[in-house]
Amino acid sequence: MTIRQAEEDLRAPTAVIAGYLRKSISISYLIGLVWAGRLIVVAAAVFGLLYGVYTVHSVGPLYVAIMRVSPAANDTSAAGASGLLAGLTGGAGAVQVPKFTQFLFARDSIEVARELDRKYDLLCRVYRGDCDQVTHQWKDRTGVREWFRGALARLSGLPDPNVGPRTPVDLATYVTNTVSETVNKTNSIVALSFTDRRPEFAAQFLSQVVKTTNDYIRAQSRESQKRYVEYLTQSAAKATNVEQRMALDTLLLQEERQLMMTEVDIPYAAQILDGPTVVPLNDALKRIAIWTILGMVLGTAIAMSRDLLPRKWRVW
Repeated sequence: MTIRQAEEDLRAPTAVIAGYLRKSISISYLIGLVWAGRLIVVAAAVFGLLYGVYTVHSVGPLYVAIMRVSPAANDTSAAGASGLLAGLTGGAGAVQVPKFTQFLFARDSIEVARELDRKYDLLCRVYRGDCDQVTHQWKDRTGVREWFRGALARLSGLPDPNVGPRTPVDLATYVTNTVSETVNKTNSIVALSFTDRRPEFAAQFLSQVVKTTNDYIRAQSRESQKRYVEYLTQSAAKATNVEQRMALDTLLLQEERQLMMTEVDIPYAAQILDGPTVVPLNDALKRIAIWTILGMVLGTAIAMSRDLLPRKWRVW
């Protein structure tokens, strides 16, 4: 044993480990692995490129419908439009949630989805591949994704989601995943967008979601205002104190005014400023680039992990 070897043996274990890592793993070593497997990286990138082109071609043209909405002018709850930001950000000072905030949170609710299906038969139209448009009979869902979902459901002891008709829960989930909103916090304007292959359906769907949500908020407010008016009317009739009677009459007048606003056929929670405007969505280059990069990353991972396999199993 030489003196140098003895000194190395006497070093701290952490220093030995650190030296080993410096010798075994380095940037140049990793670059060498990638360069040695460059054919794998190139092949994976080309495969990703071709798959991206295939997906773009198979999906076909896409269209996005855009609609800009703002708080309705007649919304006086929580200072109306001025209370929007406080309602969205949880700020103090708002006694009641503004109608526009209720609109934004209710558009993908199950109750709104139920109304959308009742008024416009959207469940069958949205899932047209699973539903007969004439007889409204639902077919069992098949495919790799559906099989995987069914396997997970069976593993969890849940009913098979691929059997039976779609429900308002499915439609509410669809609205959540497809209708996006962009809030401009400086002027309380919200841009809603929806993408589909059919330009006419994209415009109709977005308009129907906005109108049905408006009607839902209106109906909820109408029921509440009716109860308030009935209660105040009964209380005012029983009141014997003059000041108490005047206070109840003032409250009754305010509630009757709010009830009257629910009966007028005008935008109740959200008013449409623009749209729906339908424009083609040309994101072919973006999708192809994403798949190419994913293929390149996969190829790099395979090239760098070849040394982990036994030599007899290595193909390249």
